[in-house]
Amino acid sequence: MLGFSIQAPVFLGKASKDSTNDLIAHYDNVEKLLDVLKTAGVGSIEVRILPRGADESAYREVIQLIWNAGLQLSIHGHVAGDFAGSRFAEIYPSMSYVLTNYPKYQTGLTMALHAFDAKTGVEEELHQQTVKLLHEWVAIIDAEQLPLRIAVENNRKKSSKVDPGDSIDGVLRIVEEVNSPHVGITWDMGHFYSNLMDTHGLKLPPETYLEQLPPDAFLEKVIHTHIHGLGATGTHNPLTDRRSLPLELYVNALQRVGYSGLYNLELTMNKFDQDQSLGEHVLASVHRLKEATS
Repeated sequence: MLGFSIQAPVFLGKASKDSTNDLIAHYDNVEKLLDVLKTAGVGSIEVRILPRGADESAYREVIQLIWNAGLQLSIHGHVAGDFAGSRFAEIYPSMSYVLTNYPKYQTGLTMALHAFDAKTGVEEELHQQTVKLLHEWVAIIDAEQLPLRIAVENNRKKSSKVDPGDSIDGVLRIVEEVNSPHVGITWDMGHFYSNLMDTHGLKLPPETYLEQLPPDAFLEKVIHTHIHGLGATGTHNPLTDRRSLPLELYVNALQRVGYSGLYNLELTMNKFDQDQSLGEHVLASVHRLKEATS
């Protein structure tokens, strides 16, 4: 199934009624964007990002619009925020509405998640902090028998932060140490390609793809994806330019190991080139992903 991420301001009421807002591709409202995406073949919408400390009532309207449109929901979670409780809705308050209502619309939920990171610090300590949190979450998921899967994401390497999740090996190590069927990997294809380009000293995607793949040990634990191209403005660009991402290579690698999760586009529309309208870029990206996964 194809998925599409919509950024948090849309869910906070800051974009849903603004026809000029880039975050809804200049459509009249979020309902129109959802209709266009569904018609193009998208079956799921990811909330990007649903913080732990947000007022979940701020998200209810758009989340319900997604379900009412016949679309499913996935969540991009966040580790920040220290909430006590014995139930997942207590430790993650902004998930309360979703956890209460999802059984009416879908059979399970997937939450993409970054590891703990910091501007300064010791990577091993952040690794252990992430593993500890995931063990605590898994215990609650087990106790409540929630069909919730946590998918740890590989991030882009940045000199400005310490991040145990900014490499394939780092994410795989976290997931293997947690060792739970509730915890897998979000393969962020754009972050992976960006890091690969950096190792080759490239600022822009090359004419000929860099064809290196993550190891099968990583691919076999992938339960979710974030898909975006690279361009002059960095990551989270459309897939319109075929050089922006070796999408077909990556999809084939996942299919080879039996992947059955979402192929989720994670685009930041206010970063797009203006050679086409935002809507045209979105639909071209959906079309390319649909062809690659067919």
